[in-house]
Amino acid sequence: MKSYHLGIDLHKSFGYWTIIDSDKNKLFQGKVPTTERDTLKTLASLPINSCDIQAGIEPVSQWGWFAEILEKQGVEVKLIDPAKTKLIAASKLKHDKVDSEIIADLLRIDFVATAYLAPQAVRDLRELLRWRMFFIRLRSSIKNRVHSVLWKHGLESPTTDLFGKKGRAWLPQQTFHKLYGEEVTSLMQTIDWMNGQIKELDILVKRKAETDERARTLMTIPGVAELTALTIVAEVGDFERFKTPEQLASYAGLVSSSHSSGGKMRFGHITRKGSPFLRSIMVEAACQIRPSGGYLYDFYERIKDRKGAKTARVALARKMLTVMWCLVKKKEPFLAHFLGGSGNMKSGDLVARVVH
Repeated sequence: MKSYHLGIDLHKSFGYWTIIDSDKNKLFQGKVPTTERDTLKTLASLPINSCDIQAGIEPVSQWGWFAEILEKQGVEVKLIDPAKTKLIAASKLKHDKVDSEIIADLLRIDFVATAYLAPQAVRDLRELLRWRMFFIRLRSSIKNRVHSVLWKHGLESPTTDLFGKKGRAWLPQQTFHKLYGEEVTSLMQTIDWMNGQIKELDILVKRKAETDERARTLMTIPGVAELTALTIVAEVGDFERFKTPEQLASYAGLVSSSHSSGGKMRFGHITRKGSPFLRSIMVEAACQIRPSGGYLYDFYERIKDRKGAKTARVALARKMLTVMWCLVKKKEPFLAHFLGGSGNMKSGDLVARVVH
């Protein structure tokens, strides 16, 4: 265990540092600008070796870059889970100094809840996929703007897809007030440019998926294509950090919430705690399951008959994530049925195969 403990309440322009030793004596406390120069200068000014320091930071937007600076100096960095480290949120004296002191003290007694410190390769993959997602959402917003201009002129596209071949042939034939016509032209040009950008990103996503063993394994499941598989790989990171598939499902927020009172246990809706990106892509993947999915499709149909399509999709998303954990662990392709032709395979059977 490290001899010194550094709690950092990190912000965009500065971080509030508190360094204590194993006896809770303060060695340093104060504001440090969040720049590489000031961070290195502060570490160099300390009367201790950086390799003897354990630091805790919260996962704000620039945590990855900042953690790398500390790690290069030999500092052990832990990413604090703010949801689990409730002492910070519950503190009555809510300010940077107190938060940094609490983080440092939790590190000292080894009682801090940590989050996944994703390596650079995983962070790069997440950035690629979120970059693409940003363009998709922005393009949707621009398309909505075009529809808005049409509505202001009492026009409605005769085709389902205004931005398809027929819709684009129809749009120039319409009459707009001069300013609005210029706006539509500009918006359509922007959409065309964004289509090109998204296409280039899709090519890059496909290449990365084809060279990633885990993604290739996941793509053996019917309906799971390159984008879905790579998003799951990026959000999960290291599958080995989850000892059981239930832990992975919990990380995705796909497990039921529970309430215990008077010796009775009640289960409610899913927790929705964890990675929203992973949870969202799993529900989308569940929507793609067809009869070729074998026992996965049968599972969906059984749940749908009893509880409805919405509940069934969420339940299938969790089951698929369980199956994916097993497939990646075993490095085996998906089989819609048992070898030998049985079409009634259960995810629990597959888990048992992995464990044993």
